[in-house]
Amino acid sequence: MSAVTVNCPYCQQSVTVTQGEDYAPQFHACPGCGKRFIVERGASRIKVMKEKEAPCMSNPECRDIETSATCEE
Repeated sequence: MSAVTVNCPYCQQSVTVTQGEDYAPQFHACPGCGKRFIVERGASRIKVMKEKEAPCMSNPECRDIETSATCEE
């Protein structure tokens, strides 16, 4: 796990978050405004997104639903 400092996309407060070694996006809560945002580690940079503005594959909840869906016969 590695710690990175990002700016909250809502209030711009600096927040230090811990990200896993994989590239999976994770939710983090801002201690300043209390809103939840997404941090996604990429090959060359860290992406910080508002929950409502993130594409489905960058939103951990939506991603889980999409990647675990099974086909019904």
